Amino acid sequence: MRPVSADDFPCALVRLDAAGDIVEANELFLDWTGLGREDALGRPAAAIVDVPDAHSSDLGALRCADGSQRAVLVSRSRTADGELLAIADATARAEYEAELTRTWALQERTRIRLELVIEAAIAFSAAHSETELSGILAGTAARAYQAEESAVFLLDERGTFRQVAGTNPLEHAIHTPSLVSQFAAAGHVVTLSGVAAAGAFSPALARAFEAAGVHSVLVAPIRHDDELFGVFVCFFLHPRQFDNEAAPLADALAGQAAQTATSLRLQEQLEHAAMHDEVTGLPNRRRLEAQLLEYPASATPSGAVAALFIDLDGFKAVNDSFGHHAGDRLLSEVGLRIRQAVRQDDFVSRYGGDEFVVVCEVPDASSAHDVAERIRTAIDEPFAGLPPELAVHASIGLAVAENTGAGWNPDGLIRRADHAMYTAKNSGGNRIVHVSTVG
Repeated sequence: MRPVSADDFPCALVRLDAAGDIVEANELFLDWTGLGREDALGRPAAAIVDVPDAHSSDLGALRCADGSQRAVLVSRSRTADGELLAIADATARAEYEAELTRTWALQERTRIRLELVIEAAIAFSAAHSETELSGILAGTAARAYQAEESAVFLLDERGTFRQVAGTNPLEHAIHTPSLVSQFAAAGHVVTLSGVAAAGAFSPALARAFEAAGVHSVLVAPIRHDDELFGVFVCFFLHPRQFDNEAAPLADALAGQAAQTATSLRLQEQLEHAAMHDEVTGLPNRRRLEAQLLEYPASATPSGAVAALFIDLDGFKAVNDSFGHHAGDRLLSEVGLRIRQAVRQDDFVSRYGGDEFVVVCEVPDASSAHDVAERIRTAIDEPFAGLPPELAVHASIGLAVAENTGAGWNPDGLIRRADHAMYTAKNSGGNRIVHVSTVG
């Protein structure tokens, strides 16, 4: 029987002398390292084999001639004149452990980001306005991506992006609304790392990056169904690369924010509908009553509060002749004329039917009469589509309260103005009747 050779073992064998230099190695060791026998013999084993500490379970590494490394398990045993190393290939184990590490890291990132999305949803739900919501979103996004700065831009009534929260380092380096519009037009999360990537998107953006010291950006549209609310932007002043989860997380945060914004707008619409007249768009009687309660705190000590109670003369004839749709159009036009006749801070409301109430702060009764006269004159102008025999005018009752302190009685003020309006109407209409000062 042939004696057993070192090359018969399924592992690399290396014999070292007392100094730790290689004095003998089998063919498998030479094959793995890519070294010739002459190159291997006499070299310190530590230059080729990284052996973990005896108490460690980590893998060792075999340095190869081509610069690569092979994961190995190393067993060491003492000999009379040195040491024997038995080296087994551990490539499969290293790959498995690496995959486990990647999987664990992915799970940990997913857990952290899921917690962040849940926390964001809770924080978003506490917002009472879109501005407050935007502030929460800007802060949450900055923490999620470890960005130095972040900002939220919302679309205004004119379709222009306006910054409502956060900070924007590019503010003075580029026209931000136009830039944000470009990002929003993409319709998806945009990530740009480095000046070169910014230049590919927009040469002006690359120049802005350099001027402001920005390295990267992440931009996500805030959208719910087909409605675009705005975008949020994270700015990075340090080198930043984005993994495959960057966009899904941004979509999740933006989606949560958009759902909250949708709820806030719906709530605002409901509150507006509860406090405003559907036909004219003016505040209704309920909103008027709430407004009157604010005057004790807002009226100046030297001023007064006037109530103008307006009733339309001839409205019933228009309704009877042309129908309710024509009547609604007339009421809408009257509301517009009243609004244009008064001052910006005066409060105009539709009280009910063809009755309107205007409340305003005035220095004296004479000033209140001037406001009433402007309203009467505005309504006295002909209305398009109405024949001369169906002319519409206004009977206006005026009451003034000089005391809005502890004895403030808003209901009494409105009642006095109402009674004055009936006096004006019973006196032939198209006139103003001023009752005595209240309080």
